[in-house]
Amino acid sequence: MPDDQKTQELLNIIFGPGTSRRLLFSPKETSELIGRAEQSLANDRFEGRGLPYVKWNRSVKYHLVDILTHIKAHRIDPSRRESGGHNGNVAAQ
Repeated sequence: MPDDQKTQELLNIIFGPGTSRRLLFSPKETSELIGRAEQSLANDRFEGRGLPYVKWNRSVKYHLVDILTHIKAHRIDPSRRESGGHNGNVAAQ
């Protein structure tokens, strides 16, 4: 299945079919999507690491593409594990 189709299916799961598609998410919404504490996201921003974000006046937002890219980059496929201590991270291969 092409990545575009997988992304569309994921969007349908997140938003439901036929609902409006949002591109920007608050830190709270992002923390719920990726399973990290909101404070961890704030710490990452302060330390200059983690997800890219948009600063709009005093508001912080995360772009959906960056969230999905982050999830994909941290995906581990156990079926692709190799011996010798490799963790099976698909992005690293």
